[in-house]
Amino acid sequence: MPVYEYRCDKCGKVFSMMRSMGAGAEGVSCPECRGTEVTKLLSATYSPDSSKAMPSSFDMPKMGGGCPSGTCGSGMCGM
Repeated sequence: MPVYEYRCDKCGKVFSMMRSMGAGAEGVSCPECRGTEVTKLLSATYSPDSSKAMPSSFDMPKMGGGCPSGTCGSGMCGM
């Protein structure tokens, strides 16, 4: 099951949720303020081609986020 990122329209908190493939924002509520109006964010992903080596200095684009360290890019590190 994929993890999707959402931003609460009420308080601005960015959070991640495990949802079924292709799920929208219906039925999602903010864990901070319990607001039900949320926006589904486009998260950064990376899937290396198995026939090529991963670059030695790969910089993950900072999209979506929510990670205060700025190192994970997608906010899926559990912080």
